[in-house]
Amino acid sequence: MMLEKLLNDWNISTIHEHGDLEYPHEPERRRLYNVFRWSLVGSVAAVFVLLLWSQVPGIHYPSQRRGSSGASPVSLGTTRDGDLCAAYLNLERLRGGISVILTADPGDFSGTPEAHHILANLKDQVVKPRDETVCGGVYFGSLMAQDVLVITTGIGPTAAGLCVQELLTSCGPSITEMIYFGTSGWSPQLGGVLNPPDCSQANPNRKITRPARVGDVCISPVSVNWVCKKSTWSLQSEGFPNQCFRPQETAGPNASALYGDCLFASDNLDGNLALSDALIVAARSARGRAALPMRSDLVSELEERYWGLMSKGTGQTYPPIAREDKPLVWDYTQCAEVDGQFFFTGAPWEIKARDYASQAIATALGFGKPGSGARNAISPQEVIAVSAMEGVGVAEALEKYHRLKTTKRRIPYTNVRTLSNWIHHPVGKKAEGQWEIFQEVPEDYVNGYAYAIATGSVTILTLYQQRCLSVEAIGRLDQDPVQRVALSASPGSQQGQHGLELGGLAMWVRVGPTKGLANTDAERPEPPAPPVKKGGWAYPSPARA
Repeated sequence: MMLEKLLNDWNISTIHEHGDLEYPHEPERRRLYNVFRWSLVGSVAAVFVLLLWSQVPGIHYPSQRRGSSGASPVSLGTTRDGDLCAAYLNLERLRGGISVILTADPGDFSGTPEAHHILANLKDQVVKPRDETVCGGVYFGSLMAQDVLVITTGIGPTAAGLCVQELLTSCGPSITEMIYFGTSGWSPQLGGVLNPPDCSQANPNRKITRPARVGDVCISPVSVNWVCKKSTWSLQSEGFPNQCFRPQETAGPNASALYGDCLFASDNLDGNLALSDALIVAARSARGRAALPMRSDLVSELEERYWGLMSKGTGQTYPPIAREDKPLVWDYTQCAEVDGQFFFTGAPWEIKARDYASQAIATALGFGKPGSGARNAISPQEVIAVSAMEGVGVAEALEKYHRLKTTKRRIPYTNVRTLSNWIHHPVGKKAEGQWEIFQEVPEDYVNGYAYAIATGSVTILTLYQQRCLSVEAIGRLDQDPVQRVALSASPGSQQGQHGLELGGLAMWVRVGPTKGLANTDAERPEPPAPPVKKGGWAYPSPARA
């Protein structure tokens, strides 16, 4: 309407069907004057449209150029990566990098949300509306004075992968680390109970002082997709009903040409192991051990029944199940996540799951040639299979993100999985070489899961507590002008995003400032022992940090 009025005011004639302007028959000078007026009107109209367009909110688009120097994705409406992430989280701005904790179950399965205890400690929460995200829940806040994003992805690898992809699209350059936490089913003990082809007896519990118990924690960035296999029903069930047999296949998780990536063990391995080590050190510390909750009577009774029946069936003597025993923390040389949207129970499947776990650990730690499919570098009798679902979804989303040329920095990532149940019932010897289910023990999806959620939450919270206390200790040292100068000159004294970097500051907090800037060899700490070589790979202790 306004443009039409402008045309009428300027006495511009209408446009014919063919697009030609109708000019009145008048002298040449008058015709040129009208052309000038029409051009001026067009300019005014263009300015008017631009003014209206400038009031429209900015629209974000992913980067279209593979060679773009900015982080992926790139927003046309902002010039800083942090602004895009802040807009995604409905914040005015970010103060710096953010740590991310992810969980799967919002409480639909076990009745207790896996993020329950972490959210209870998250202060100043900002919650993203549910209809603005594919994730099950997005909560930003302060966890022990650190900016943390707590995410509920939803159950399953697809839900987890889609949620993480959304998160990386908006906040990838601002994320400093990712920790995925959840409950899981485990092998009953290190190396399992049955190990074909030797089915003469159950494995004696010789590797550890006690079996795996409810609430135990596995910290590992390694995961493998359990359903990536090519097989037939005959190969999978040829030993049935004997419980001591290994289901066969013609191709396993390494056959990526058949089903894509299924074994996630090498992407950003140094960063992933460093984050895992930090969690392991915090969880195994005196403070971390003291914070772990006690088992309830119901959980203890379930364990006593399970291992009592296992002892009767196998003829093996297992250590007494004491209620006051603390959960153990298992590391990435001992356990790996074996994923699939399949809640399986059965000794043959547990045997196959340990095959995959040992294969994944060997690939990650260099014991075997990656992609070779060799499973004898680490024996299945040396590992625990942890059955879950979401790890492969998160790992694949991160791996694809890290491959982009526009990704500035890789994100350290690891899984924290806690034992809520065992993945096969107690077994008993029926005849020589023949084993059967001795007696089924119903799974406790309420008390066992609730306790496993509590122990995993404490493991993660202990890391953030340790970082907070480390920063506080540095702050006290920094108040002394003399020590402030010494701190700034100390080797490795640049403070990280979430606490201490390895090096000088860690020694300052542990030993104290009185050592000063030690310039003599006598005052310097002894160097760590060299790593042990295994199969050509430098094999570090999990407590590297």
